[in-house]
Amino acid sequence: MTMKNSIKHFQKLAFVLAFGFLALSCSKDDDSNLDEPQSNVALSATAESSSPDARMNERVIVNGFAASQFAVGTKDVEMRYAAKADLLAGISIGNITLRTNLNTAFHNEASKSRNVILINDGNVRVSAIAEGRSPQGNYTEVNFRLFKKTEGSANDPMYDKSLWMAGEIDGKVTTIWLTAEKMIKARSENAAGVEVDGDTEMVLAFDMDKLFAGVDFNTAIDANGDGRIDIGPNSADGNAAILTRIESNLESAVVLKKK
Repeated sequence: MTMKNSIKHFQKLAFVLAFGFLALSCSKDDDSNLDEPQSNVALSATAESSSPDARMNERVIVNGFAASQFAVGTKDVEMRYAAKADLLAGISIGNITLRTNLNTAFHNEASKSRNVILINDGNVRVSAIAEGRSPQGNYTEVNFRLFKKTEGSANDPMYDKSLWMAGEIDGKVTTIWLTAEKMIKARSENAAGVEVDGDTEMVLAFDMDKLFAGVDFNTAIDANGDGRIDIGPNSADGNAAILTRIESNLESAVVLKKK
């Protein structure tokens, strides 16, 4: 083999080895959580309120809005956690690079689109989102996207909506809704997160006090005179400022807790 051919052969071999190492590294990163100890994790969602007068006449009442129905669409649910190995090594949770539970049985189930009922006929409900195996550790974040339902009957109140509430303001029928499929980042109730070490149930709590913070429902109007107050995108009733405030409150109103 000539010197020139030897150099070409060496360069080709080096390229193959480098590419193989890169592919192996990427695969290892993508599937790293598959080598970690895992437990069964269940995630559900509910609504809550800390207001002392939040429950009257079978309604959840916050800031003058008496809620009888509350539903939200979810999809692409991804949870982030501090790995158990890092915690056992004595690393402070604030200095740990959070991992994601992508490629796990839980994530595969949680990625599906679903409508979750939080309040029905004035009664708070706890509705399942997903269940499956996920790595052990301390879970501090849940990222999910609001899901707008576009299939099924147009008579379904959730049709073409990603969040929907129905109730009353001062005795007048009221609906509140969103259509945007925006990303939501829900953080854990405390900095340490929710520990997963064995079967664990977690819940995404939609805090209605935080959701309606700074909202004065006394300013809500029925501008078109149809006998109901509509608070939604392009609302004919002119309640855009109220909707903007609710939408801006949404991310901080969702909290991850241990059930």
